[in-house]
Amino acid sequence: MYEVDIDQAAAYWEERLKEGKPIYRVRVRRLLELAGSERRGYVIVQKIRKVLDSHGLVTIPDFEPAWIDSLVRIRRASDGDAQDSLEPTLDRVVGELESSEEPMVDPAISDQNQSPLATEAVAEPLNAPVEAATSEATDASANSSMDPIVRVASLAAANRGVVSVSISDKLDKATTLMLFENYSQVAVMQGARDVKGMISWESIARRSMQSPPPSTVQDCMIEARIVNATDALFDTLREVEQYGYVLVRDKGKITGIVTATDFATELASMSQAFIIIGTIERLIRSRLHPCLVEADLGHLEPHSRALADKDFARLTFGENVRLLERPEIWTRLKVSVDKAEFTKRLSVITEIRNDVMHFGPDPLSASERRCLAQMESFLRHVFD
Repeated sequence: MYEVDIDQAAAYWEERLKEGKPIYRVRVRRLLELAGSERRGYVIVQKIRKVLDSHGLVTIPDFEPAWIDSLVRIRRASDGDAQDSLEPTLDRVVGELESSEEPMVDPAISDQNQSPLATEAVAEPLNAPVEAATSEATDASANSSMDPIVRVASLAAANRGVVSVSISDKLDKATTLMLFENYSQVAVMQGARDVKGMISWESIARRSMQSPPPSTVQDCMIEARIVNATDALFDTLREVEQYGYVLVRDKGKITGIVTATDFATELASMSQAFIIIGTIERLIRSRLHPCLVEADLGHLEPHSRALADKDFARLTFGENVRLLERPEIWTRLKVSVDKAEFTKRLSVITEIRNDVMHFGPDPLSASERRCLAQMESFLRHVFD
């Protein structure tokens, strides 16, 4: 394994681009890995932006709102559209890799022991043209300010492609696909861009009540509901509620389908984290606050509302944690717990809480979910 960090990777990409040499697209997840993270919290996003800016680089599309497993291109910010003329085709990159005396070791590849060409994450070069670059994409990337809106593109389902049938297919083909895949509807398409409509169990049932009975997809086809990948996620909720799905279009191509189930899964993931964090905070408050005296408020920052109102109920989560860490207050809790280990784990919970409360675009990792569950279970046993 060739270990690099985000700064080394950016330096490598900058040098290659200056020389007009090919580099591979990189997955957003790999960018986070290079920065030592699994999720796009505010601190990590700013760290990556700072490093890319220091090397004069930008990503297209912007890595922050993009789906975590999508591929982004690395470009020199100063090149703008002129970079398009330098971007090679995949064939040229393959030729260079095969003929080079020194194998190209690109930080976009997580496992350097594998052949880059056999690695799904780098199936195309970073600076190879996806399609004709649009001024809209360039403008979005040039602005490195944080996008405050959660976009449709942030959902995995919006990037997984769609199962489709053609307008002339027999109805049996559509129903067979829907039964195998457990789909309520499938797209009727001609290629990746031309959407003819949709077919659903409901549309089939409605048409089957008429004579003659339907035999082709066209007989049961209804209008398709389509949104853009850049649309605000929750602006599409009403359409999903009404129709049960929306197709997602990105730069003219249908990239996925978002259903009511996808929304429910996303909301369940978010709400579960909120509920557990809320439980952790309440358990800490229930044990800590009875042990506090008014003089303890003097340890707070001058701008603290709890200090101004002399009210423990106004203590923020961070203030509760800082008070909890004070030796004289910890002693009052009268718990047989290793303070160093507890506060170390609590600091991790604080970081997770900050990301969740600021609506980070990525789902919690398995390790983060485990940390939350462990802390909740621990506090239930010790503080409740």
